[in-house]
Amino acid sequence: MKIIDLTEKFYRGCAGGCVRMNDALLACFDTAPKYLLRAKCPSGVRICFSTDAREMTFSLVFGQAVRPVFTSDCFIDARRITLQGEGPHKLEFPPGEKNVSIHLPHLVRIDGVEIAVNDEASVVPVPEMRPRILFCGDSIMQGMVTTSPFSAPAPRTAAALNMDFINTSVGGAKMDPEHVRLTALLPGDFMIVALGVNDAIMKTPPDAFAANTEKSLACFETFRGKKYLVLPIPNTAPSTPDLNEYREIIRACAGKYPGIRLLDGYEFFPAQKENYHDGTHPNDRGAALYAEYLTQTIGDGR
Repeated sequence: MKIIDLTEKFYRGCAGGCVRMNDALLACFDTAPKYLLRAKCPSGVRICFSTDAREMTFSLVFGQAVRPVFTSDCFIDARRITLQGEGPHKLEFPPGEKNVSIHLPHLVRIDGVEIAVNDEASVVPVPEMRPRILFCGDSIMQGMVTTSPFSAPAPRTAAALNMDFINTSVGGAKMDPEHVRLTALLPGDFMIVALGVNDAIMKTPPDAFAANTEKSLACFETFRGKKYLVLPIPNTAPSTPDLNEYREIIRACAGKYPGIRLLDGYEFFPAQKENYHDGTHPNDRGAALYAEYLTQTIGDGR
C-alpha cells in the first residue's frame, strides 16, 4: 500500500490551506477555549479524489472533541459509507475509476489524516467545483448534534444542489459583523447567514443586538453573489422566551437591504419534538428538513 501525499488540492471546504478557518476567522472565536475548539473542528471539510484503486485504508488522529461524535462519511460515487472512530478503516472498491469524497468528522479536532491505496493505483485530486455556497451560522448550521458530518444542514444542502461549499458556522456564534464580513470575502456564489439565537439565549441587550445586526447586514450586502438571511427557527427549550424580539430586530434591519432575501425559520421548520435533539438543535431528521427547504429555495432562485 502507498500513502497519498494529501496536499491542499485534495481538500474542499477550506477557507485557508487544508483547514476550515483562516487565521482571521479563527480570531473571531478566540474569546473562550470552547468556541475556538469548535472553530478548529473541520465541519464541512472534505478530501476529494478520483482513483482506480481496489483497496483503501483511511486513518485519523483525533484531538479534543466538542461532542462524542467520531464519524466520517465516505462517498464512493453516490454510495455513502459512515465510518466510526479513528480507524484504520479498510475499504474495498469495485474495479474502474470512481470518485471518492470523505467528509471529515465535524465535532472533533483532527490532528492527523492518512490515506493509503494499493501500490498500482492512480489517485488524482478532483478539480474544484463551482458554484459554491458559503454558510455563516451557529451550532444549528454547524450540525452540533447530528450523528455524522454529512447529516448536518450545510453538506446536505450543497450536495442536493451539486455545489461546493464552505461552512464557517460555529456553535455559540452570535451576530458578529466580523464573522459575516470575513465569510463574505471568501470565494462564493451564494451565501447564507443564520445567526441570532445565541444572542437571545445569552440575553444580548436589544440595542446592542440591533447595532450588531445593522453592521452585520451592511457587511453581508457587500457579498456579490445571492444572499439569504435565515431568521432563527423555533426554539422549544425554555432558554429563549423572548426569541421573537430578536427575530423582529433582524427582520427590521433586513428591510433596509433589498438584495438580501429573508427566510423565516418559523414558517419552514415545524416546532415538533421529533425534529429536535434538545428543543434548540435539530436532530438528523430536523437537519434534513432544514436542508430540504434551503435546497428548494436556492434551487428555485437560480
